[in-house]
Amino acid sequence: MPIIDDENQTYDAELSDRFNGHFVSLTNGNITDSEGNLWYVSQEYELANFVALLETNIGIPMGRVVHNSAADSLEIILQPFESMSFGIFAKKNRLKFLNGLWEIFGWGEFNLKNNSITTDVFPAIVSGFYLSCYEHYFATRAKIQWRQIQDTMITCEVTNLDKPLTKPPKLPNMPWIQSNNLRDKGQMLMLEKRRVGWGIDGKSSYVLPCDMINRIIYNSGGYTDTYNKSLDDVWQINGIDNRYVTSIVCVLQSFKQLFIASDVYVFLSENNNWSDIINSHLGPFGLGSVKYIDSSNGIDEFAVELNANAILIIGKLAGLWERANGKQSVCFIDLIDTKFKIKIESLLSYN
Repeated sequence: MPIIDDENQTYDAELSDRFNGHFVSLTNGNITDSEGNLWYVSQEYELANFVALLETNIGIPMGRVVHNSAADSLEIILQPFESMSFGIFAKKNRLKFLNGLWEIFGWGEFNLKNNSITTDVFPAIVSGFYLSCYEHYFATRAKIQWRQIQDTMITCEVTNLDKPLTKPPKLPNMPWIQSNNLRDKGQMLMLEKRRVGWGIDGKSSYVLPCDMINRIIYNSGGYTDTYNKSLDDVWQINGIDNRYVTSIVCVLQSFKQLFIASDVYVFLSENNNWSDIINSHLGPFGLGSVKYIDSSNGIDEFAVELNANAILIIGKLAGLWERANGKQSVCFIDLIDTKFKIKIESLLSYN
């Protein structure tokens, strides 16, 4: 008798085809849409735990910051669709198109009639995505208050504002954010249909825009007086504008802690099989644009491409290193021309 009955096989070929048609999973481990926006895969409670860790590391509540960052990131992604023709039943077809995007992204669904969201995504962030869709659909600025009434149900109070729709500002002076050239498709994702959204390998999952994380970094720049100063001992950053360093450190530490708190095992061989580890633990999640360079004297060296997902990659890479070595790390990050040069070693050796 099979361990798993066929009726419990939830792989959804149609949804997987739609997802893999919308995104280009690059051979270097990025997940990119047709407009060049980079995305990454988040699973289970990672997003909620990331926000909680970020609030602890930065020392203030971050709900409104992550909400606004999510809203602006999706608004930029939706801009190319503003001039799209939806035919005779334009409003109905546009709404169907927006809900179709939510299904592809794994966010669940929303209802404009009663301003409700059915989702597994963290409320402060998914309500930001909903606000962008609301403003895109009605072509008006609005403000929103959200309330989670069930595990997967959020209701929103939306008030229209007498303000024109202006584009969110671009993120200035962040040299790791570059335009992405589309390349041949790499490994495709196989999605499993769930009651809300979709999953991968039995875990509730969805994709998030990397631009959102960079906007969190930018929008947190003025709130960093309360951050955990001990983080300066484990993150050494050179070549980045000082106004972003503290918020970057808090985001890096949060992603590192997020991985350390997971139940994922990392097996490092005597031959330092970091390339295999990167392909297994980073590539499938859209965080694979990193190369292992060398190991010597207890120091492992990597190079990370200057893409919108670079900060996510470095944070998770440090978590992989600590899980593989069983030691607390110190990470040296140098911005050099077209890449980040990363060196990771034991904090005890460094001290």
